[in-house]
Amino acid sequence: MTDTKLKDIINALAHGTSPANIEASEGVTCEEIALIAENHADEICRRRAELEARRSRVQALPVFGIDVSAWQGVIAWNRVKNDRNSGFAMLRAACGQEPDTRFEENYRGARAAGIPVGAYLYSMALGEAEAEAEAELLLSLVKDKELSYPLALDIEEEQQVKLGADKCSAIITAFCGRLEQDERYVCLYSYEDFLLSCVTEDVRRKYDLWVADVGGTPRLSGGMRQYSFSGAVPGISGRVDLDEAYKDYPKIIASMKKR
Repeated sequence: MTDTKLKDIINALAHGTSPANIEASEGVTCEEIALIAENHADEICRRRAELEARRSRVQALPVFGIDVSAWQGVIAWNRVKNDRNSGFAMLRAACGQEPDTRFEENYRGARAAGIPVGAYLYSMALGEAEAEAEAELLLSLVKDKELSYPLALDIEEEQQVKLGADKCSAIITAFCGRLEQDERYVCLYSYEDFLLSCVTEDVRRKYDLWVADVGGTPRLSGGMRQYSFSGAVPGISGRVDLDEAYKDYPKIIASMKKR
C-alpha cells in the first residue's frame, strides 16, 4: 500500500467515513481498514481533534456535500439525496468557455431531489479579458436558476501557474468582480499550494475560499473545504469529490437577495 493511499484512509477514518465507503473508494478490504484503524489509532484521534477544533472556530456542525461535473456521467440524484453527503452540490457549469454537457441535467436532478446547489466554472483564462468572458458565460448559464450556494471560480491550470501571482490575481479579480456586479456571492476554489503561491494575500482575503486539501493539516481556512477526491456516494458511479461547508450559505445568499 502506498503512503498516499494510507494517508487517504487515515484521513477518511478521521472524518468518520464508513468502512464500506472507504472499501469502495480505496479498493481495500474491511479487514485492512480495521488493521489500519488499530495501528494508527493515535494519529486518527489527533487528526479528528484537529478537524473538530477547526470546525468549532467556524461552525460547530459543517454541512457535507459533493462537487460534480460531466465526468461523473449520469447521476441518480434520488439516491444521492439519502446519503449524508447530500447537504449541497457544487455543479460544474463550464470549462473555460465551453458549457459542461451535464450541467442542466445535474441542476434539474439535484433540485428535484431537494439538494441545495451552487455552480462553478473551471477557468482556462490567461488574461483578464478571457476571465471576464468566462464570468459572462457563467452568469448566462445560471440565469433564472435557484442557487443557495456560491458561484465559484476554479483556477488551477499549469499554464496559469506559470503566469505568477500578480497575473493570476488579476484574472481572479476580473472574473469575481464581474460576478459581484451581478450581486452574486463569489467563492474562489483551488488547491492550497496554488492559493498560497499564485494568489496575492489581498485577493485571498477579499474572496471566500473553497480550499482543496486532502490529508494533512489545512494551512488556509475558508467557507468550504474539499477533503477527498475519492468519495463513494450512492447514485454516482465511480469516485466523487467530497466537501464540507462551514458557513450557512443559504442564509447568507437569501439575505443578499432581500437587499
